[in-house]
Amino acid sequence: MKITAVIPIRTGSQRVKDKNLRPFGDTNLMELKIKTLLQVPELTSIVVNTNSEEAIDIVNKRYRGG
Repeated sequence: MKITAVIPIRTGSQRVKDKNLRPFGDTNLMELKIKTLLQVPELTSIVVNTNSEEAIDIVNKRYRGG
């Protein structure tokens, strides 16, 4: 069985702008989510669904070898 995790990352939050990409310690909320999900052995893939070019760049450079 294949299990995919989906992480929605929006840039248009009304309360906290770009909250998923703002600095949080030495990382950001999106990367914390990805790192946590990478620890789940049952997952076969992780999809980041976003309208943010910055989030796409981070995922491509740090998690896809680009």
